[in-house]
Formats: sequence, structure tokens, C-alpha cells
Amino acid sequence: MDGDAAHVPHVWISAVLEELIQKLGHQTRVFVLSVLGLQRSGKSTMLNAMFGLQFAVSAGRCTRGALMQLVRVSDEMKTQMNFDYILVIDTEGLRALELAGRSTQHHDNELATFVVGLGNLTLINIFGENPSEMQDVLRIVVQAFLRMKKVNMSPSCVFVHQNVSDIKAGEKNMEGRRRLQETLDDMTKLAAKEEVCDAESFSDVIRFDVQNDVKYFAQLWEGSPPMAPPNPNYSERPKRSEGTICLPKERFVFSFRNSLEISAYRKLETEYGKWPWSIRSAMRETENKLHNKIDNEAVNEVKETDLQRELKTTSEEVKKSMAEFFEKDKDKDIVIHWKT
Repeated sequence: MDGDAAHVPHVWISAVLEELIQKLGHQTRVFVLSVLGLQRSGKSTMLNAMFGLQFAVSAGRCTRGALMQLVRVSDEMKTQMNFDYILVIDTEGLRALELAGRSTQHHDNELATFVVGLGNLTLINIFGENPSEMQDVLRIVVQAFLRMKKVNMSPSCVFVHQNVSDIKAGEKNMEGRRRLQETLDDMTKLAAKEEVCDAESFSDVIRFDVQNDVKYFAQLWEGSPPMAPPNPNYSERPKRSEGTICLPKERFVFSFRNSLEISAYRKLETEYGKWPWSIRSAMRETENKLHNKIDNEAVNEVKETDLQRELKTTSEEVKKSMAEFFEKDKDKDIVIHWKT
């Protein structure tokens, strides 16, 4: 992406990717990881530490436009990840100093929507623990996710707080997570009004767990650069986060089109667990009752119709509960796939 003109040369990039497909094969599975954050917030450094890449970094240099590198997944990791390659996209920072004097809002809106739309997962990079300076950016991010939802795309995101002095301060980090969740929910309400849709919290837009999807990284330097040595703890956090970003906890997620389907299926699974249990529980009570009658010689023969009569009430209740779930649940259009 041309950083000066914010232009993506479609013909050229399409030709490059077509050639790549020819080299890799049409069955190649690619996971796209993009990054978004303010200028000079350490995005390129983080990606380099995470994947052993060579994105240009230095005190005076800032990424312009968007750059991508393809990372081959080792054979032993392919079975765990279910991907052959990770396409890592590094982008220029928002609120670019070079654009001072000109309106950066339009530029940042375009870039955020572009980055979120490209990635299966977007790393939202925040320098320090306070997301307040990112409020405008967060609104853009939420709006971008809302737009992706409209076109049935369901990317996800992980928030990374860089340059945090004490990454083990549990209570402090909990407060930071709470503030971030509140900010995201507020931004969601504002963005939902602009996009004319219903969303009260960030979790209504995408699947987001503030406990697991927010990471804290140590400072890169031990002291003040340029003479300070690198902090060895810095690389530990990106390497640990790499696992949560790329490795799914359950392989079944690849059976679904998007995270909305996964959420709906989990809910159906919970309800389904209740229905057979109700039947089994009623059957056990009927069995005990009939055993007592047989022991006391109150009945000599038990027919199938007797069992059906005993279970009729519970059976009707379960059928009614199932029908109501498939007709009235807010995700009824999705769960209908599994009704049979």
C-alpha cells in the first residue's frame, strides 16, 4: 500500500498474489495477521520479536503504507494450527506526525478499515496502559468491525499494551482491563448509532474476552536508549502471545464459517445437554417407581404404553422447549442448521 497516497495498486498486487498461489498451490491454508496502532508504538518491533521477521525498525524510521511477509509454518505445528502459512501485515501508524496540519481522521479511518478487513486477527497495539489516547482510534476500530459484520466477515482482535513497567501487577492490570472494556463498550454505542445498527457492547460486535484477549508487554529497553541494553523479558511475552494468537484451543472451530456460528453452536450444545438429561431423569424416577410396585406385587406386567404414559409430561415439555429455542432464540437463523 502506498503510504503517501493511501493507494492499493489492485492490478499489481493481484498479479503478485496470483503468482504466489501458483508457487504454493491452491490448497494452501493461510492465516492473515494484521496490526494497528499509533505511530511509534512498537508495532514492527513486536512482529519481528514474535515471528523472527525483518520489518525495518529504528528511532527515526516509521512504516509507511502496508507491508506484508509470509511466514512458513513448520510441519510439526501445521497439525496444531491447521494453517500452512501466516501472512503478517505491518502497517503505518495512526496519527502520523507527517500529516500534522492536515486532517488525519479520514486517513486513519481508511487505514483502520483496511487493516481490520484484511486480517483474520488484528493486533491492536497500545503504548502504555492507558487507552485514552486511543479513544478516537478505538471508535474507528469498532466501526470497522461493525462494517465487517454487515458483510458477514468475522475477524477477531487482541489488544497489546506495550511498555508496561510491571506486567505482573494483577490488580493494576485488572483495572486496566476494566477501563478498556468500558471504553470499548462506549465506543460501540457511538459507532452503532453512526452505522444504524443495534450493539450495546463490544462483545455484541465480535467475540471478545477481556481476560484472555488483552496482553501486557514489558519495556523493550532496560533504561534509557541509545545506551540501554534490550530487556530480555520483552521477547518472552510476544512469544507466549504468539501461541494464543495462532493456536486455536479447539480444532472444531474450523468447521464453522465465523465466530458467530461458534457462539450459537455452544449455546445450542448447552441447551441440548439439558434436554436428554430431563428425559433420563424422568425415566430413572419411573423405573424406581415401577420397581417398587413390582416388589410390592402391585403390578404384574409393565407395557410400553405404561412407560409412554409416565414420560408423556416430560416428553411434551422437552419438545416445547426445543421448539421455542429454534423459533425464538436471537441466533435462530444460524442454529436452524442443526435442528434435524
